[in-house]
Amino acid sequence: MTGEAAAPPPGYQHSEPADPYEDAIGPFYVRVTPEGPIYAFSVTEKHMNMSGNAHGGMLGCFADTIFRLAAGSANDGAKVTPLSMSLSFMAAARAGDLVECRPEVIRRTAGTLFVSGSFNVGGVIIFSASSLWETLRTPPETAKNV
Repeated sequence: MTGEAAAPPPGYQHSEPADPYEDAIGPFYVRVTPEGPIYAFSVTEKHMNMSGNAHGGMLGCFADTIFRLAAGSANDGAKVTPLSMSLSFMAAARAGDLVECRPEVIRRTAGTLFVSGSFNVGGVIIFSASSLWETLRTPPETAKNV
């Protein structure tokens, strides 16, 4: 990991980034529990918007990252790609806050996974998200090959 070398919060360990972008916006952490992994990140100045809150785009990137991990794990490690994601913001996170979530795979069909989660700071929900993921059987279409 080449991002910040911050020590993980108590009970957490570093979650290795899957790609360079996640490395740049992290670090992210994971804590394994009997109910499933809980992921977290500590809000720092680089995550802030002009209002002094965690940027909504950063929170969405965190959701995307951990939902992909949940979908891939529930899909026997097969690669997945997001089809859609919806976020509902309820409160702000500030510098120093630890944002945590235990993503949940709600349903799995032959080619689609439904993933959701509530994101909290100190037990208070700050936003929720839900998403659809597709199992990749062929390389995803890009603007160049559509």
